[in-house]
Amino acid sequence: MRFTSTTVAAWLLANTDVAGAFSVRPPITPTYQVQGNSFSHQRLQPLKFAEVSGGMEELQELTDDKRANALEKQVRKSPSFWKLAGYATIPVSAALGFGLMPSRRLAAHAAGAIVTGVAGAIGKSRLDVITESAATPAIAQAIIDHGIDDPTTTAGYIREIQSKFGIVDDEEFEAMCADVYGKYLLGMVKNNPMTKTSEPKELENLKAALGLSNLMVGEAHGAAAAEWYRTTCLFTPEEDLEDPDHPDRQAMDKFLFLTERVLHRGGETPEAFKFEMTRVAKAMNLSLVEAMDRVTDVNEPFYQRALKSTRAKLGTNQVSQSTLEKARQSLGISDQTAFDMHISCLNEEVRELLGLKVADEEDRAEVDMNTAKFSEGALERLEELKDILGLSEQDLNYEITAEATPLYQATALAAIKDVLAGAGSPDDAWQKMEKRRKELLLPESNTRDLISSMVMQALGGPLEETNKFAKVNNEAAVFENLREALEAKQALISILKKSGWDEFDAFDKTFCDPWNRQSANGFLRSDERIKLYRIFLVRTVRKAGDGMITDEMYNTIMEVKGLLGISDDQAEVEARAAFGPELQKVCLRATTEIVADYTPELAKNMQNDIDEVITKYRLSEEFLREQGVVYYAKAVSQISDKAPGGIPTADMQNALLALQAMFKIAKEDTYAAHMEYFGPVYRKSILEAMGSTGVIREELKESLQQLRDRLGVREEDTKSLFLDAIEEKFVPMVKWINNEMERTMLNQKQLSQRRGKDMGEDIFQSGKIADGVLGLGAEVNIMGDIINLVDFYSENGIAEEREVGTKEVDGKEIPVLETSYPITAIGTGALDQEMAEYLYRQFVVGAFTAQGQQASRYEAARTSFGGILGLTSEKMEEINSTIGGTVYDNFVSRSMASKGTLDQQDMMFLANIQGKLGLSSEQSEKLLLQSQKKVLSEEINLLMDNPTPEGLKAFREKCNVMGMDLAEDVGVSTPRLVRMFESEIVPGLKSGTITADSSEILTEIQESLNLDPDECEAMFEAVLLRLASQAMGLINAELLRGRDENTVDLIKEIVRYAAFVDGDLGLTVDEATAYKVFNIYEAFDFSGVDPAQVETNKDRLATALGISQ
Repeated sequence: MRFTSTTVAAWLLANTDVAGAFSVRPPITPTYQVQGNSFSHQRLQPLKFAEVSGGMEELQELTDDKRANALEKQVRKSPSFWKLAGYATIPVSAALGFGLMPSRRLAAHAAGAIVTGVAGAIGKSRLDVITESAATPAIAQAIIDHGIDDPTTTAGYIREIQSKFGIVDDEEFEAMCADVYGKYLLGMVKNNPMTKTSEPKELENLKAALGLSNLMVGEAHGAAAAEWYRTTCLFTPEEDLEDPDHPDRQAMDKFLFLTERVLHRGGETPEAFKFEMTRVAKAMNLSLVEAMDRVTDVNEPFYQRALKSTRAKLGTNQVSQSTLEKARQSLGISDQTAFDMHISCLNEEVRELLGLKVADEEDRAEVDMNTAKFSEGALERLEELKDILGLSEQDLNYEITAEATPLYQATALAAIKDVLAGAGSPDDAWQKMEKRRKELLLPESNTRDLISSMVMQALGGPLEETNKFAKVNNEAAVFENLREALEAKQALISILKKSGWDEFDAFDKTFCDPWNRQSANGFLRSDERIKLYRIFLVRTVRKAGDGMITDEMYNTIMEVKGLLGISDDQAEVEARAAFGPELQKVCLRATTEIVADYTPELAKNMQNDIDEVITKYRLSEEFLREQGVVYYAKAVSQISDKAPGGIPTADMQNALLALQAMFKIAKEDTYAAHMEYFGPVYRKSILEAMGSTGVIREELKESLQQLRDRLGVREEDTKSLFLDAIEEKFVPMVKWINNEMERTMLNQKQLSQRRGKDMGEDIFQSGKIADGVLGLGAEVNIMGDIINLVDFYSENGIAEEREVGTKEVDGKEIPVLETSYPITAIGTGALDQEMAEYLYRQFVVGAFTAQGQQASRYEAARTSFGGILGLTSEKMEEINSTIGGTVYDNFVSRSMASKGTLDQQDMMFLANIQGKLGLSSEQSEKLLLQSQKKVLSEEINLLMDNPTPEGLKAFREKCNVMGMDLAEDVGVSTPRLVRMFESEIVPGLKSGTITADSSEILTEIQESLNLDPDECEAMFEAVLLRLASQAMGLINAELLRGRDENTVDLIKEIVRYAAFVDGDLGLTVDEATAYKVFNIYEAFDFSGVDPAQVETNKDRLATALGISQ
């Protein structure tokens, strides 16, 4: 029901309990009934915090909002009344009067309100909005009153607010709570930008008190972030937000930190966390990566202080690994970040115990590197810290080694320098170093590596000093300093022995690697090391009395080589540069003397001179061979000039053999010189052996072999020379054939255009000029020239057989050989591709038209000629097929025109053509099929212009005899096959040749045309119905004109058609006409016809006409 304004006001006046509810006195203690039990409470006073939370301050501002109007304030004070008032329309003045006046004046003012309240009324929807808007401050007040230390209790009070204010929709109330949460969060950031470790827990309790889901918390953080960034940017430039020391930047980082903690501690999935965190970051114009970096900047200092506190409490049992674990979980420190910070903490403790400065102690004085050490109990303290931090023994050893190694190295380097300066012995140095190692808690296993690094530094000093002298070209000082460096090396080896190092053979590789910047010589450039080695090498030989490098001197040079990191190849280069001229001098003398007047004794003496130089300067045989090849080539050149006809005599050959042995030259190393100087002689001999015919006779081939051996030219080179000589003869022969072919094919103008010059008038021997016929005929016989070219190629053995694979024959693998042509007309440039194809085509046609023995010779030379021209096998097959196609087409068309089909004699002739053209069986069959198809296609085209049953039948039978399928082989289309079918059966049906009793004719036609039976049956039925309809139309026309006698043959035609389908011809005939036609048929003379058949025909006709007898 709905209450009127008067009714409500009267009810309020009569109810004194309600009147008390509108006084400004403190409210009485309310009593609540929950599941049968009643309880009451006094309104709690705000909790007294040692430091008021920024969130509480923000909520206080929300509840003290001065912008609320009088009605909203009354609703906050008495939500139960306004909930009841929502069921009726209340006068404004009555509502305000009840709410604002003291209770003792309630009656008077209520009455007045009733009178004046008619002027204005508050509707239910308006009261709902005001009531619900007042709920948000009420929620905030509940948080202020009851705090969030006990979120469960506070949650109960907040749920009562939902009931008091009549908010039925739970989602709407949760949104109000989320709004309060967002205000609280903004207050924490706005009122105090400095982050506290307790604040994530504070927000967690607030979330529980407000009963918010993870989704609503995310929404609250997103909305709060957008609001904070919007309002902050109104007054703070973006560059200030990039300053870590600016309060607003600190507030932003705090917001991000709190968001990350709340989302993680709320149990969000990784996907949900990423979404919510990204949304907050985007609201602040940051990427997710930037936001997470800001979070790290906030939480790491807290954990850093925890680690510093841990170090301070070592030995008190007040800290443990679990304590740090809780701190990490609370702050959101990742495992990797924690590990890095633990390592840093351990490092700081190590440096502290050593007395070294740490990162935050800039004012602390540096300690003496030689006296700094660990005190008593330092190792136990470090072990305890390591266990608390969850680090391994390896981590601890690494940090100790990293910090103590420089201290140890300072002592070790000083001790080593004393040894090198002669101020101490290796034993004294070792004792100092061992004592220092123990003071610094360095493992004994590290001694070898530590000393190794010291060796590199100690040895680098003398080398650096030596390099200074080399820069000013003080060779004497360089020599002496390098010798001192070798002595220092021995002293260092003595110290290394104490550490257990025994890899003395690998000393240079370990400590003198030039590619390692930390090695003893790593600071020297490559050219500097080479210069030092060169000076020492030359000066060592110079100091020798007789210039001979003794074994002792050689060993010293090798030690310097290793000390300076000189490679074997570079040492060889330096030796050659220093002593190569001496070797070159004796090699030149030996070459000159032996070429001038060779004797075995001379060769022996020259050999001794060369061996002496090699031994004296420790030169390699490889160097001798390299130099010897040069001088041997000079000897070959000189002998080539002296030899009669360029062919060396026996003594000259012996001289060359002596030089080969003297210079340690392999036979293969002499071929280049012999080819250069004796090759032209051999080539000239080949051309002479060819003579005018161009073919080398067998007896001359043996002589050429002997000449090759005498000249010392290897077989591969002679083959190249042979092909060069062949090409010299080959090219003119090809060009002659080409010129004759062009003169045959082209007229004067075409020839001039092709050759690019005026060719004048070309007259053949017959007196006829070139007519430019681009055919196969030729006025000049070039076939003989082509055969001569093929004979030249084959008799000189130019073509080569090479294996290109294998094939299996009778269970055995045999090689597959292919003929290659090293010299071709196209390859030499004598012909272009187009002319080569023309020549080959001309030769094939000429061979085809030739007769007798000459034809056989042409056929045998066909493939060779194509290869000599440079045509591929594929191109030759293509040309053969083209010519074959023309020949086959002409022959097949003539034969089929005269005989209709090809007989055995024709097939034998085609087989002969196949052999002449070099066609394979597959190619021949394909050409034959194409020719037949062409002839038959032309024949059917002519036949279908005026088709007759006889002609179509003959054509079908011809194709069947030849085994040609009309569709696949002849290429007759399906529509044409249908037309052929109809053209052959329609005259037969009309004439009565094809009847129901002779239906095998239809089957024969269908099979001959290779039509689908079902499709053929459908076509026949359509034809039958069409013919019946046409016949019936003619019958109607004759009956209409009174010419009944003209309908006899037409009625018989319909009867024949009806026999195929039992009368079902689909005719539509009026009854009178039908009976008239039937009566005419009954009057026919049926003498000599089987009466039963007559009756059957009558029944079929009656069915076709649609009448019953």
